[in-house]
Amino acid sequence: MTEWGSCGPDSCPQLLGTTFRNNPNAQKEADVLRSCVDIREGYRGLEITTTSFVGHVAVGPLRITINPKISGAPLATLLQYAYGLRDLRVLGYAIAPTAKLGFRDILIALLVAEIEELSRSGLARRYIPVSERLTSPRGRILVGRIASRGGIVDGALPCWHFHRHSNWKLNQVLRSGLELAGSMTVDRELYLRVRRLIDAFHEVDARPGLQQRDLDEVERGLTRLTATSMPALRLIRLILEMHGASFDADAPHPISGFLFDMNRFFQRLLSRFLGENLFSESIRDEYVTKDIFAYAAHGNPKGRRLPRPRPDFALFKGDSLIGFLDAKYRDIWQKGYPADWLYQLSTYALASPNQQSIILYATTSQGARDERIDIRHHSLGSMGSVIIRPVELQTLARLVSTSESPLVGRQRIAFARALIAF
Repeated sequence: MTEWGSCGPDSCPQLLGTTFRNNPNAQKEADVLRSCVDIREGYRGLEITTTSFVGHVAVGPLRITINPKISGAPLATLLQYAYGLRDLRVLGYAIAPTAKLGFRDILIALLVAEIEELSRSGLARRYIPVSERLTSPRGRILVGRIASRGGIVDGALPCWHFHRHSNWKLNQVLRSGLELAGSMTVDRELYLRVRRLIDAFHEVDARPGLQQRDLDEVERGLTRLTATSMPALRLIRLILEMHGASFDADAPHPISGFLFDMNRFFQRLLSRFLGENLFSESIRDEYVTKDIFAYAAHGNPKGRRLPRPRPDFALFKGDSLIGFLDAKYRDIWQKGYPADWLYQLSTYALASPNQQSIILYATTSQGARDERIDIRHHSLGSMGSVIIRPVELQTLARLVSTSESPLVGRQRIAFARALIAF
């Protein structure tokens, strides 16, 4: 399957007669996954509807693989750009198998390439404090410990010194990320590359149960000398999120699989592209809107707090707000849009100084064009409009992968300005 798709017994004969009625664990797993993959009982069998999540899950007898609309080298290029990874075009052979195996293998191949590059210059080392008894004293002699033993009783002295070693938290997290990646891939060649790379970490302990807080701690501790590890840490975070999306192994009903939200990736991709290629305007991510809603005087007896919508992007010129934009990873040109998206963007439009808002949606359709929906009042006429604008992914991948030149720079600026035009 692909994202934002559906299938049932009519389109997928394997689902004919399938049911979770006698499988309570599968029913609970399906409930957990509802916001990512909607699995429902139909009259003739199970019916599946996907969203912006891609990956693989196993629920009861079902094995569901969801692939993104764009795959292979273009997707790898956009991932590299969105998350600030190295230029890995020379390693294109590593990406080749991912077109048939799915999104997770692109992330794993990129992680392998990143850590291979780090390991070529040797693993980062750090001075680690060590307390041990030495026949040749080094560092600080622990006099208090000698006194507690009644003096020197043998030929070794307790010492406190520092040993430069690769077995510290940054490398432990990198190794644990590789271990996790190796457990997720089903491609034999990629798995062997991961295992060979883990062998380079033979002096490093793996951290059992890698958590997001481990990544947070390591990222806070990065220095000028270790900042080159940041792209690999970003990939490990993505793989960990993909593996852990609702799939807690300690949960009452753990789910086998991994899912990744392409909508978050698309938002980050647009944020970087617009941020780098707009000059007279600027964008602010997830800008908290104010004063859209207000209780009437004496109209809030319960003292409730009002919602404060957060559009994906707010467009500014200097300090002046121009309007709001939202990123949606769904090919609206081919699949249409849910009504609640229109309601959401209508609210943003009415809150904008120009009474307009823009949906930027991902598409692979070459002929996709802008659509505009007016917000009308039966007596006041038009009160605003919502612009539904395609972002052609192959074109964007070509622009961000092309070598820097004045011509390409002008093309990027023109593309960025076309995306924000009201």
